[in-house]
Amino acid sequence: MRRHINRVLADVESAIPPEGKREYFRLHRDRFAMLLSAIPADAGCRVLEIGVNPGLFTQALVRAGYRVSGTDLFPEHRAELWHRLGVGVRRWNIDTEPPPYPPESFDLIIFSEVIEHLSNPPLDALAAMRELLVPGGYFLISTPNQFYLKSRLRVLADILLFRPFEHDDEFQRWASLKAEARYYTHSRLYSMQQLCWMLEQAGFVVQRRIYGDPWERVGLEWKRLFRYPHRWITKALLWGVTRAVPPARSMLLVVAQRPGVRQQPRGE
Repeated sequence: MRRHINRVLADVESAIPPEGKREYFRLHRDRFAMLLSAIPADAGCRVLEIGVNPGLFTQALVRAGYRVSGTDLFPEHRAELWHRLGVGVRRWNIDTEPPPYPPESFDLIIFSEVIEHLSNPPLDALAAMRELLVPGGYFLISTPNQFYLKSRLRVLADILLFRPFEHDDEFQRWASLKAEARYYTHSRLYSMQQLCWMLEQAGFVVQRRIYGDPWERVGLEWKRLFRYPHRWITKALLWGVTRAVPPARSMLLVVAQRPGVRQQPRGE
């Protein structure tokens, strides 16, 4: 399984053009790997990815053999890529619009690194996503961890140095956002307990709770040890601590399920 995932991601990376999102892929590669490895073996093949841009994980899902559909605030972005992949992408502002697909259309929904951007409380949106799943269908959600050690250390430093928790440049960027551009910033972060509580309130059954460490791994490539030794050692220490204390890791990943028994469609 791990070898298959590595091969899929290597294929995606090799297809990125020189002017493409190579740095984005480097930053998110471990997140992609964790998502792929968390998909249950009996999940089925009809997948909805919510928030598809810039399309790198979408490509990974297609290369892994899934029949992928998507939603995004700006489906017109990368329209040529969606056409080439055979992926239908429809607009969906989760805060204000009904789902653009009929109920029970998918075996699996992937909702990765999106919930923290929503402006409204997400319970209604999560319930709407549950209805898009067939009975027994799976829901994968990931989001930054409110208790990430690095973030907690930053807050402690802000307290000791009498700095605002939201630094001036961050505040000014947030205050200048207009219309749907406000979704480019985080509205709030969640704990594992809060995330699972919302899923249960929305009618899901939580199957797995995973503390992931994709952001700790970024920058730990061996070639960087000699180029940036102090930064590499600091990063390695952070990774080591979060390996020992899983609730302090950077990412929450939950596998949930819509109650019921999934009927196998023909040809699946």
